[in-house]
Amino acid sequence: MNKQATPKSAGKRKSAGKRKSTGKRYSKTERNKILSHVEDVNGTRGRGGVASAVRKFGVSALTINKWLQAAEPGAVSKSAGRPRGRPPGRPPGRPPGRPPGRPKSNTASNTASNTAKTLKQLAHLDGQITKHETGLISLRKEFKRLKKLL
Repeated sequence: MNKQATPKSAGKRKSAGKRKSTGKRYSKTERNKILSHVEDVNGTRGRGGVASAVRKFGVSALTINKWLQAAEPGAVSKSAGRPRGRPPGRPPGRPPGRPPGRPKSNTASNTASNTAKTLKQLAHLDGQITKHETGLISLRKEFKRLKKLL
């Protein structure tokens, strides 16, 4: 009853080869068929074409939206006219003058100015409340005086 010990991984070797691409490539006819389906559904229902195509053809919504954006006449990409990468002559890393870990918008001067602005608004509201309370007191006096006349 002696069984020979074999390593667990002996039978299951991973291939040392290159991994295959998992992305699917669509031909122009497939792409046009999917896009025409999207347009048909959007034309009849007003919306939901992309979701319908995702269910029917199994293509991701991200891919379909990318195709729609590219097919739009006169569509301008977000990066049109802007060169890619950092400007020439600028070293890699953070821009000069910004220490690591410190956010741009939450500086001490910003916080102080926000606090001052809030205090000013509070003082204004307090003045408004006092003014209206004084007016209410005089109205109540007038109300009591008229009520006694009845």
